[in-house]
Amino acid sequence: MLGKLIKNSLKSNASSVYNTYIAMGIIGVIMLILMLVDWTKWGERGVGTGLAIKVAASAALCITAFIGVILTFVSVFGEFERSMYSREGQLTLTLPVKSSSLLLAKWFSGSFWVILSYTALCICAFGSMLYLIRHSMGVIEDNADYSNIYYLVTEMVRQLSDAAGINAPSLKVIGNLAFLYSISGAIRACVFVLLVYFAVTLSHVRPFSKLGKIGKILYFFAGFFVVQTLSSLVTKLIKIYVIVSETAFTLSTSDADVRLAWDNGFGAFSITSVYITTVLAVVVFLLTTLLIDRKVNVDS
Repeated sequence: MLGKLIKNSLKSNASSVYNTYIAMGIIGVIMLILMLVDWTKWGERGVGTGLAIKVAASAALCITAFIGVILTFVSVFGEFERSMYSREGQLTLTLPVKSSSLLLAKWFSGSFWVILSYTALCICAFGSMLYLIRHSMGVIEDNADYSNIYYLVTEMVRQLSDAAGINAPSLKVIGNLAFLYSISGAIRACVFVLLVYFAVTLSHVRPFSKLGKIGKILYFFAGFFVVQTLSSLVTKLIKIYVIVSETAFTLSTSDADVRLAWDNGFGAFSITSVYITTVLAVVVFLLTTLLIDRKVNVDS
């Protein structure tokens, strides 16, 4: 039954976001075409003009993806309130399933679309940056003046890094760190969605419903503040790190190991905050379920 609920929730959210994705996709394709055109065919002037157009198109692509994220948020959270607490909610809450199953299905679906849109934004941002760096390097290599400036700047950065005692991680280590941060980001996105669902649910409970729409915002930030504060306090008391090398992930509870890892060109990632945030998310989920079962007022 849970599988069917998740499937229906995914379809319901898809119907509310697909127009946004189509519009954003069309704009994205246009920007990609402008980025990939070889402007050097127009001579030396075309090199500078092409680079400016590529930068503008990259910025427009990232802005488009960011707008897509915002519209996805609005669509997903609007669909949750409509299907749970509007007139349609009278039917939803009378289904022969537990409220925890309903909430879990909505949470899974909402998190899926939010993570998908955020992933698209990250791909656009980092992809554009890497493409522009690669393209700029091609332009620099063909121009002696640009090459001299580039190598002068990179040498200055290297000397400053050495003076500060910073040993830059290798690409393999950076990739491993990016993997851990992506998992952390996905978990935090799920918690974000749940906190919004909690705020929306609380806004339909007397006497909290008196604040109306502004109450949803206040309840969300209040919940977010509590989760972040508790997570930060526990992180200061209990320190658990993952030391990231090119070939392994190692657990550690020592700050000295973290400093040593960075000094040796490795990396470190704190997992305490992610773990505590996950535990608190379970508490918020149970509290939201309790409110749905006993306190929620559905609009007639």
